[in-house]
Amino acid sequence: MQASRVRVRPKTFHVIVIVYDPVLRTRGNQRLTQYMKWHDPRQLTQRMIEDARETSGGYVNYRVVDYIEYDGFPTKRNGFTYTEEQFLEMWEKDRSKHVPGMTSFRRLFEQFDLPRKIRSKNVSEVWLWGGPYFDWDEFHWKTPGDRIPYQTDNPWFYRPYDLPDVGRTIWVMGWNYERGEGEMLESYCHRIESVLSLTVGKGIWDHKRNGDNIWNRFTRVDKDFPGESEVGSVHYAPNSRSDYDWDNPTPVWSYADDWLTYPHLPRKKKLLSNKDWGSLPGVPAIVRHHKWWMERIPKAPGVTDGFYNNWWEYIVNYDEAIRKLPPPGATFQKAKVAMYAE
Repeated sequence: MQASRVRVRPKTFHVIVIVYDPVLRTRGNQRLTQYMKWHDPRQLTQRMIEDARETSGGYVNYRVVDYIEYDGFPTKRNGFTYTEEQFLEMWEKDRSKHVPGMTSFRRLFEQFDLPRKIRSKNVSEVWLWGGPYFDWDEFHWKTPGDRIPYQTDNPWFYRPYDLPDVGRTIWVMGWNYERGEGEMLESYCHRIESVLSLTVGKGIWDHKRNGDNIWNRFTRVDKDFPGESEVGSVHYAPNSRSDYDWDNPTPVWSYADDWLTYPHLPRKKKLLSNKDWGSLPGVPAIVRHHKWWMERIPKAPGVTDGFYNNWWEYIVNYDEAIRKLPPPGATFQKAKVAMYAE
């Protein structure tokens, strides 16, 4: 039976959602999202749940166990917290005067009692929603002891910042409700790229240095491998000629659909263009491409060359995955190169 016909069992993952959506006393007591006419974070959260379930073949079943709406702004590592007046002054008059600095995750975890909630509610992810200049990254994650399977020279793969060690791997997604579903998926897909680079990619995502590696093969594009593209990456569709070129109508030969039956790769090329991620009215190319890309992440049962055939195990079930099947040759030492807090 082909891998595409074999469904993995659904697994539930608990999430805490924290929405920084201050009530603006000087704007008729409207929430920031209402006053600015930005997106509803509840609706976007539900879209993320549905998109993950759909593209993982039903494996990823996110369940929100705590939804917190906070009337205020996040605190930065330097101690600064915007007041309503300061934020509106900056946003409405001169955005170049925004106060720089990353959000303090140490303070955030203390403020919302997250270490206790993570333990008591078996939480593996925290999803943050906020506005522009709330200053968090697209994603952040922390492993116990900052240990990773393979060392890397790319600091963007492992991003612990000042996240506290809670005894388990914790993901913190950082989303912006000024933006939409596409940008939300973009952040999530970058998270996918990071963890697969540190597991299946063995710490190297570079076609020149690690070209035969299966993750590096998965991400090949026609620009670098003419006539031999695979699925590509988040920024590059198989036929892209530059970053974010998802709506390119030029067809190229690609093996992208092979990955729907991984580990069986029949090596059947087909001409592929932006039409292949669908043409739903009103749905932007960023959404259509990212869901198409996520759908091709291997999700079959079994093991090949020491790695799960279901790569979603590493994306959402990291601790259990590496405990039950340690990646071949993994050292699990503290990350030497990472986005640690300054």
